[in-house]
Amino acid sequence: MKKITLLAIILASSLGIAQQQQYNLGFEPNTPSGVAPVWSTFDFGAAPAEIVTNPDPDGVNTSATTKVLKVVMGPGNAFYAGVNNRWQDKLFGTWKIDAAVPSNLTVTMDINKNYVGTVGLKMGTIDGATTFEITNQNVANTVVNQWQTLTWTIPSIPATLETNIAQFVVFVDWTQGQPDRAPNSTILIDNIRFNAEKLTNPPVPSCTDGIQNNGETGIDCGGPNCSACIFDPLVSAPVPTIPESEVLSIYSDTYLTNKVTGFIFQDFAGSGPNTQVDIQSNGNLSGKLTNLNFYGSAFGAVDLTQTSSPGVSKYDYVHLDYYATSSNEIKFYIIDPQVPCCGSPQEPRYTIKATGGDATLVKGQWQSVFIPLSFFRTYSGLGGAIWDGNPVTQIKFEGNGSLYYDNIYFSKNNNLATSTFETVNVKMYPNPANNVLNIKSKSNIENVSIYNLLGQEVISESVNKQNATLDI
Repeated sequence: MKKITLLAIILASSLGIAQQQQYNLGFEPNTPSGVAPVWSTFDFGAAPAEIVTNPDPDGVNTSATTKVLKVVMGPGNAFYAGVNNRWQDKLFGTWKIDAAVPSNLTVTMDINKNYVGTVGLKMGTIDGATTFEITNQNVANTVVNQWQTLTWTIPSIPATLETNIAQFVVFVDWTQGQPDRAPNSTILIDNIRFNAEKLTNPPVPSCTDGIQNNGETGIDCGGPNCSACIFDPLVSAPVPTIPESEVLSIYSDTYLTNKVTGFIFQDFAGSGPNTQVDIQSNGNLSGKLTNLNFYGSAFGAVDLTQTSSPGVSKYDYVHLDYYATSSNEIKFYIIDPQVPCCGSPQEPRYTIKATGGDATLVKGQWQSVFIPLSFFRTYSGLGGAIWDGNPVTQIKFEGNGSLYYDNIYFSKNNNLATSTFETVNVKMYPNPANNVLNIKSKSNIENVSIYNLLGQEVISESVNKQNATLDI
């Protein structure tokens, strides 16, 4: 009996020790930390983080082939600017910082900077809570243009915040109360090391994780394991037909009068780059979000509680056109500053994904989505917060992969001017059509365009009469 008891004690002790491990985020290929879209810079206009071959092998990092993380900031970036991982997807797994284990209480990191400053750290839980934040430990960061190892001491952590950790943040140069950084202030980062209890493993690479891994030739596409990649659109989003008098446009080149003021295309973003593109070279711009993590636009405050007549709201919907190439999930937000922001689960978000979302994701063609504003007001996760739409000041996208968007506007109706089609009274036959398509209308038909399921224009003919026969 004594031997059995002793064996049980030894086994339990061994299991406890085995749960502790050293994490080393080394940015090497085929590791969770070695994929650039996993890392996002944060602050307005910050350049995307890059994973590059070590450009300065010296000091404590003499390898000329190892991969490192490169982040560039400048005087226009906030004092708290930095870089963090895509923690919502738990791409590094989850872990626990146990304050009772001495090896859990330090973090080391190799850095190479072209300037002197205070590097800060933060870890956070999967629900966005801060486990600890260090911004005041100037840990001998005095060497310029040479690799050195810095060490941080983790402060006391509340017991409720020491578990389910998935986020790692580096504040590249905490300049609060200090002079601004110089242009092109660059930090190289390698070998982020800490000890913790592993709770869950990183997810297995897949064709739906928004990262180019798993032998893929694109993000979640191509290669031996995933479906063929979807190409960028050849045509712009369909032109909205709701009269301008019935909308308030946030982003659309169709509506030039009734639109928000002070629109800023990229007010904040994680990965990138995010750009505006003219798909058909006709002046109709679309937003292109690449390697999406989070991205937001800003505009002058809008009051969505306004009415067109007593008791009748002026706008009941927000409209969005999207074209997904590699995105597997899109979350769309209308930001009401009364609701906690920046990753809070209380923020109302409309989710578009293949299954289980508020709408079904479709790739490779333009999709039109009307979202009732009541969805945001009654969002189940609001808790004690209030989203009443007075005011709204930003829109935000979260998700993965890449997509295009256009024609974001508020409207009273959720149809594309159905009444207009009834007035025109268009008839098309036969349906389905194999060789010819006949079109008849009571009004003059100026031109006809036909698009395939990829959104590509395959037929375009001038008609200028009430009847047309197309050879299809």
